[in-house]
Amino acid sequence: MLEAGEILQSIHSQIERKKIMDRLEKFLNKFLGPLANFMNNSLFFSSLSEAFMRITPITLGGAVVLLIGNFPIPSWIQFLDKIGWAQHFNAAQNATMNAIALFIVFNFAYVYAKKAKYEGLSAGLLAVACFLILMPQNYLIPQVTSQSQHFPVETTLTGVKQLTSFATEYTGATGIIVAIFVGWFCALQYVYFNKKNLVIKLPQSVPPNVSESLRPSILSGIILLVFLAIRMLFAFAPFLSSFGNVFTFINTLIQTPLQHFVSSPISLIIIYVLANILWFFGIHPNMIYGIISPILLSTNIENQNAFKAGHPLPYLTMAVIAFSVGNAFGGQGTTIGLIIAMIRAKSTRYKELFKLAVIPSLFNINEPLVFGMPIMMNPIFFIPMLLTPIAIGGGTLALLKILSFTEFNPMLSLPWTTPGLIVTLLQGGVKFFIIGLFILVVSTIIWTPFFRIADNAALLEEKNRE
Repeated sequence: MLEAGEILQSIHSQIERKKIMDRLEKFLNKFLGPLANFMNNSLFFSSLSEAFMRITPITLGGAVVLLIGNFPIPSWIQFLDKIGWAQHFNAAQNATMNAIALFIVFNFAYVYAKKAKYEGLSAGLLAVACFLILMPQNYLIPQVTSQSQHFPVETTLTGVKQLTSFATEYTGATGIIVAIFVGWFCALQYVYFNKKNLVIKLPQSVPPNVSESLRPSILSGIILLVFLAIRMLFAFAPFLSSFGNVFTFINTLIQTPLQHFVSSPISLIIIYVLANILWFFGIHPNMIYGIISPILLSTNIENQNAFKAGHPLPYLTMAVIAFSVGNAFGGQGTTIGLIIAMIRAKSTRYKELFKLAVIPSLFNINEPLVFGMPIMMNPIFFIPMLLTPIAIGGGTLALLKILSFTEFNPMLSLPWTTPGLIVTLLQGGVKFFIIGLFILVVSTIIWTPFFRIADNAALLEEKNRE
């Protein structure tokens, strides 16, 4: 039996925790709640999130092909180049990651229209057409008398040939933000004109597949004319024509500044701290990822293209920091350290929870911990959720400099459920594996004392019930 003092101390601790909990709930309801509700109910953000989820077969499936063609063994890459296979693997790169904007613009318009209760296929196809209308298509190729692989070389210009094509420069990383705007604006018009019944209505005797394909013909023409007008504005309007096209305009004013902001280690760490805080409050961090995913994806594609060309990766630090402080080690909050701490659990409650949570956590699924421990809305675990991205992000940044880390293969894109240490070894060799071990140790150091507090409290409650 417990002494009266221990019982009173336990009751006092519970009262204090409840007070802290009440303050956190008030903060959530006042500041984060309205924002989360707005984004969850927003047709734009919910469609955007689903659009990116739907390109997973392209990103992960394409990654398998890209990994074979760019396996981190120099002799293998040289062998593929020697036998003439490298160009075909490059074609796979162009058809997947360097065409990602096309998949995004289709998915966004498709999902948006479907969520608005309208036929989505036509909206998606229209969005692709609108995206291509905005894209530069004419290129001039100089014709010369001779070609040489050795420079400098003198040659004679005999003429200029005009080539009509769509450059992967715009269908890949550079076009992602434009794809989001085009997909949204196209779908917005599609839904609006459908609501106004600006469609072709055919008799019921007409087969449904014929009726559905002809129904949006009028509104399709209007939407295509709208995007043609936008293209012409960038050709003739005084201010806009200085950019040449909408892609340069968006890239200059929006995408490049966003990439610079997100690629800053401090900014990125702050973003993941915010994601952890939201997860602590039970708000899925997809709310944050839905906003930064387009930027992360575009920078990853730029890393891939630089790697393929044999150039230094422009966003190496960003890629490593994002991996280190994300959900690659046990899930959001780097809770692999919590699982390791739970190995020495004393209370029956946490011993049983460990059995249930250990396997999912190894594969970066930590919902059993978030809702079962719970981490969510539990004041004991607020500090480690706050500290892990800061400590791990700062330490990783230091290790990148100490180890002179450059051996990173962005072509390797494994599923998010792959254990972090496996990814580090495959993607960056021994140096990245050392960073992975550092993450494992730091997360364990941070989570252990707070778990012991929770474990002792649970043990006390169990003894009180005996």
